[in-house]
Amino acid sequence: MEKVTLHLKWFHQFQFAGYYTALEKGYYKEAGLDVELLESTVGVKGIHEKVIRSTGQYGVGSNELIQERYHGKPVVILAVIFQHSPSVLFFKKSSNIQSIHDLFGKRVMLTPRMLEIIAYLKKEGIDLKDLQILEHRFNPDDLISGRVDAYSGYATTQAYDFRKAGFPFVEYSPRVAGIDFYGDNFFTSEAEVREHPERVKAFREASLRGWHYAMSHQEEIVDLIYEKYSQKNSKEKLLFEAKQMTPLIQPVLVEIGYMNPGRWKHINDIYSELGMLPKNINLKGFIYDPNPPTNYDFVYYSFGVILFSLVVFGVIQRRRLNQKYAENLKKQVEVRTEELKHSNDYLQVLNQSSLNTLGELTEAQDRLLASEKLAVLGQLAAGMAHELNTPLGAIVSSNFSLSDFLNHKLNRSIDAIVGFNAEDSYRFHKVLEESLKNQTFIEGKTERSIKKELASKYVSIEKMNLYGEHMQLVLETGAFRLGDELIDLLESENSLKILEVVACISAAYRSNQIISVASEKATHVIKALKSYLVSEKDILHSNTNVDIIFEMETILSLYHYNLTKVTIVKSYLTDKKCKGNRDKLNQVWINLLNNALQAMAYNGILEIKIQCIDQWIKVSIIDSGIGISDSIKGKIFDPFFTTKPDGGGMGLGLDICKKIIRQMDGTIELEEVPRGACFSVCLPIADIN
Repeated sequence: MEKVTLHLKWFHQFQFAGYYTALEKGYYKEAGLDVELLESTVGVKGIHEKVIRSTGQYGVGSNELIQERYHGKPVVILAVIFQHSPSVLFFKKSSNIQSIHDLFGKRVMLTPRMLEIIAYLKKEGIDLKDLQILEHRFNPDDLISGRVDAYSGYATTQAYDFRKAGFPFVEYSPRVAGIDFYGDNFFTSEAEVREHPERVKAFREASLRGWHYAMSHQEEIVDLIYEKYSQKNSKEKLLFEAKQMTPLIQPVLVEIGYMNPGRWKHINDIYSELGMLPKNINLKGFIYDPNPPTNYDFVYYSFGVILFSLVVFGVIQRRRLNQKYAENLKKQVEVRTEELKHSNDYLQVLNQSSLNTLGELTEAQDRLLASEKLAVLGQLAAGMAHELNTPLGAIVSSNFSLSDFLNHKLNRSIDAIVGFNAEDSYRFHKVLEESLKNQTFIEGKTERSIKKELASKYVSIEKMNLYGEHMQLVLETGAFRLGDELIDLLESENSLKILEVVACISAAYRSNQIISVASEKATHVIKALKSYLVSEKDILHSNTNVDIIFEMETILSLYHYNLTKVTIVKSYLTDKKCKGNRDKLNQVWINLLNNALQAMAYNGILEIKIQCIDQWIKVSIIDSGIGISDSIKGKIFDPFFTTKPDGGGMGLGLDICKKIIRQMDGTIELEEVPRGACFSVCLPIADIN
């Protein structure tokens, strides 16, 4: 049994349920591990130093690990448990804080190292020096009693305390500003990965196995935690925490532990925009790969040694034969003829050996081509997971809102509507019609302006207090657009109840609209992927008529997640098809687009031009990047030549593209442009009968 230690980042609670399950169910023991779980009373402070101090140490950290890695601490992320961070900012619902921008000058408690909240505030234009920062005491009563105006915490735990106390609250998530971070990252040190790779893999697999069981048997694990680890939290609170964790972990939609390098790049980009990290830091070795790709360097080296040996052997042998021929030149004609016969036989054997070697090299080239294609497909798959995650997350969130309406608010709304008299029923239908007719989202600055205008206009009506419940509901339902009919509504004794019922129905309708839009987006992405995948018919037939515009649009759809800061300029000057292999040509387009995006650092102008010149279809891909220096222009199509840093590529992409285009009787070349680089491909026009 190998002794290892896992440092938790807080007290024992359902947040770490997978590790308790793996220990108590014997998963660690089956993997040959003797695991000790240590809870923390001060959060993640000091855990990084403990983990990197010696081997056999593991920890549960947050997104600050990327900063620790940049500052030289050799930490390695093994798995991600929360696909979405549970960190939120809590306000009192009835306070004068109506939006995140009302925080200026307010008293705020911020949890140490909860950097996504700080990033959220900075992105909304709120600097920490504009706030009254108070030391976080982790006591929900600070917000309930009014000692503080805003309070950072977890939606999985603090929300229970507020609901239990009957405290009306509002929670703001950084995701509304596009800051979608991971949560609870399972990590270790580079030394542990390097010196004990099998132990790392076994510990990771046993832990994730525990998480799968815990999320599928929540009530059982709640009893286990309460009876064996801690009674600090009630079973009711632990079960509430488990239910809140489900949409954040998404165990049905995403494999537990899955990490997308693109999400870590997104976290790096957010930190970079806010001055917390440099842009595009090197993440090599930071993200653990449980199944690393096969290293073919030894194969390539062996082929090179064999080929070189054959050449040297041939040269030496040839010299030996020439020398022997010179020494025996004066011998009899019969002896010389016999020697020449033997030499000819030997050269035939050598020629056959060379042919065999050439065949082996051709086979190796085919394997390299397949490897390059698999790498492209892998990159597309990672991007697809990220592209689908956003609409699916919106569907899950909106479905939760609809479920809350149907289970808790529908009956109350129906009872209220039935109790309205004729005049109030007319008012209710008028407000509901206006609310459903215009579902436009009002930004914070516009909202504050409308509130001030309404308060000034209806200053004589007590119900239209600037910070009252009527004012907020008038904005949420859109009733302020009723004009003079709003006065008639406010005169009713049931005006507040009318507005609350309309707000509930309008929110449910808006959730339904979100689900519809998100479903349509997910369907569009899946259709694009289906169009890209080559059919069996395309594989069996070598060259067909290829619609380049259709294929290019499909690839751009799949790369949508990488084009947020890229301006695409399309110049489709012909709709004629070319003759070629659809699958192989898609590999060429993807390789050229990848190179262009990397040259621009995914920020700039990308132009795609398709035109007809005589009997050729010419496709040009032009980027606004740094360009290619004159000193290396003659080498860019050479195999194994690359300008990328170590580990960034093998230098085979353009060489493979050139071979594919030549097989289809076409050409590929680098053209001169004023800025950036331009790669042009010419292919024969298809014969359309």
